[in-house]
Amino acid sequence: MDKEALIDANILLEIFLKDQKSEQCKSFLRSLKDKGIEPFITDFLIYACLLIIQSDVKDPKSLQNFLIFINDNDFRVIRPSLEICYHATEIMKETGLDFDDGLIVACMKKYGIKELVSFDKHFDKVKDIKRIVP
Repeated sequence: MDKEALIDANILLEIFLKDQKSEQCKSFLRSLKDKGIEPFITDFLIYACLLIIQSDVKDPKSLQNFLIFINDNDFRVIRPSLEICYHATEIMKETGLDFDDGLIVACMKKYGIKELVSFDKHFDKVKDIKRIVP
């Protein structure tokens, strides 16, 4: 793949909670391979999505479908080290982001990922990151 993009939880939750932009997000994620973009996600975001899906849907099959989706779409999973978590707290101080968003930025910086697929506009204030909206 030529490029990488980290996928924020809100994109995946749109799909699995069948929100308004569900089809738009599915189509966008399917198009990544055609564009030569490798999708990344953190294990923290996977766990967060699983907890939200469980809380909303209350069906183990939905959790299984989410995990199958991540696997079938060749997401590359980042497991943040303690060093990356610490860097996330520094990013929190610099940007005002909360920990989970700071962790996204810290992972992106560590792995040289420049693009973030997210609906969250507060990422726009982070230098060196380009936010992409599906």
